[in-house]
This record gives sequence, structure tokens and C-alpha cells, in this order.
Amino acid sequence: MQDVNNTASGLSKASLICGICAIIPFAGTASGLAAIITGIIDLVKISKGESGAAGKGKDIAGIILGVLLPVIMWIILWVTIFAVITGTAAALSK
Repeated sequence: MQDVNNTASGLSKASLICGICAIIPFAGTASGLAAIITGIIDLVKISKGESGAAGKGKDIAGIILGVLLPVIMWIILWVTIFAVITGTAAALSK
């Protein structure tokens, strides 16, 4: 039987990679969701002893990035849109 406690699983690596890819505008929302889902699934597997505990940090990092990066990108997008609209309105009112 394979010793699962010393190696990170594919799900933990996928969670981290998807979390990093969550910085991509628009597609990052789906990637962030994938990072959250795969990270949670692997954390559950780790708690049951079915997956290696070495991947726990990658899972947590993937979940955090999967939540934060899409939120930051959407905030930047909306601030940019608002700035363009108000700048255009100010230019037209002169």
C-alpha cells in the first residue's frame, strides 16, 4: 500500500494552480471556484487519512487565492469602469 502521508496529492496541486490562475480577468472567477472546490475536497480527504498531509498548505493557499484574487480583480474592474464613466461625464459637462 502506498504511503499517502508523505506526498501532496494531485488535488492539492490543482487547487494551488487554479488559485494562482484566478488572477486572470473573467476566467479567474471559474478558476477561483475550482481552486476552492478542489482544496476543500482534498482537505476532507486529508482529515480522513485518504490523502497526504503534505498537501494541506497547498490546499489552504489555493482556497485563499481562489477567494481573494477574483474579488480583487472584480473590484479593479468596477473601479476602472466607474472612473471611465465619471471621467467621460466630467469631460462632457465642460
